[in-house]
Amino acid sequence: MANTKRVLVLDDEEMILELVTDIFKLMDFEVVSVTNSNEAIEEFKKAMDSGRPFDLVLFDMTLPGDMDGADVLREVRKLDPSIKAIVSSGYTQDKIKTVAGEHGFDAAVPKPYSISVLKETVQRLLKDS
Repeated sequence: MANTKRVLVLDDEEMILELVTDIFKLMDFEVVSVTNSNEAIEEFKKAMDSGRPFDLVLFDMTLPGDMDGADVLREVRKLDPSIKAIVSSGYTQDKIKTVAGEHGFDAAVPKPYSISVLKETVQRLLKDS
């Protein structure tokens, strides 16, 4: 289990969260799934403090409340500037890529999720780790 990659997934829609969690588990990831921004930041801090940091985060861009996915990314990057981050959204492919670049995400994956696109994106981001 020591070599298992860890991912933090943030999405406010339970059904989407379950789907992406299952996809990551199929890719042999240890998955921590949360439904709100504060939970995401707390889980990220706990992981850093425990010495078992996340290898990757996947955040929905649009979230209810005061923080969106980009705000959460800014907070976790204060703790780990090198974290690999994927943004997900129902935006069009062109729009999501623009949003990803503007907000410092390493990659973008559109919803609904395609297992192959998500898998390729994750492999590309983690190929050197």
